[in-house]
Amino acid sequence: MRLFFVALLLILGTAARAADVTAPAPDPLAGAPEPLAEAIRQFGRDANRWAYTQHFVVTDGKGRTKEETLVRYDPSQPDDVQWTLLERDSRPATESAIKRHRKEMARRSKDRMSLGQLLELPRAVVAAETATVITYEVPLRSADNQRLPPDKFQVFVHVNRAKPALALIEVKLRSAWRVAGVVKVKSGDVRIEFAEVRPDFAPAVTRVTAGGSGSLLLVTMTRRSEIRRTDIKRVTPYNERLKVKLGPLQLLDF
Repeated sequence: MRLFFVALLLILGTAARAADVTAPAPDPLAGAPEPLAEAIRQFGRDANRWAYTQHFVVTDGKGRTKEETLVRYDPSQPDDVQWTLLERDSRPATESAIKRHRKEMARRSKDRMSLGQLLELPRAVVAAETATVITYEVPLRSADNQRLPPDKFQVFVHVNRAKPALALIEVKLRSAWRVAGVVKVKSGDVRIEFAEVRPDFAPAVTRVTAGGSGSLLLVTMTRRSEIRRTDIKRVTPYNERLKVKLGPLQLLDF
């Protein structure tokens, strides 16, 4: 059951690894069309400066809650205590549960490429335009990409023209996807929504929804999940004190 859940939600997470700031590095957005590149740059400057309370809920095809957590994330704290589990399934978290949750978050983030790092931004093309929004279809890289193979997924990035700024990212399953030989995901989608928290900073991720249907050993299942971030506060990242800086593509994730 857990394996199906992980595959269905496209391995939701919030990971990024620190870049070596002492070594010169090429601009990861070089060659990407504007205003897409600028929107991601602006997002990257502010993304790791938000502390927030995150409500995560998973429901089945009949709308019944299967899992629910309430956590607080604070990047101003040391890495190993940035996540604090507050509640699980509407019950206050115990100290042991808090420690297990922190270990789980650390395990998810280890050696995992973010969505941003899997995007081939120089190959992005305009898929649609309105007076206020440009929608880009952005190909996924094929090398070293087991998380979102390009033959199975497509990504659309919606950019507000005015600032420019990220408005929405959609990840859609192209065709049925078999995971670990026993899980078959037949349909799936992820929506990452951005909203302005303060007018002088780039929009932050405020809501993530994911869902789909599939089968585990011939048993059909449907799952939907939602992440909502509230009580968003601007903070100084702990890693900034250590002169460690995260790149915009590392921070662009779900």
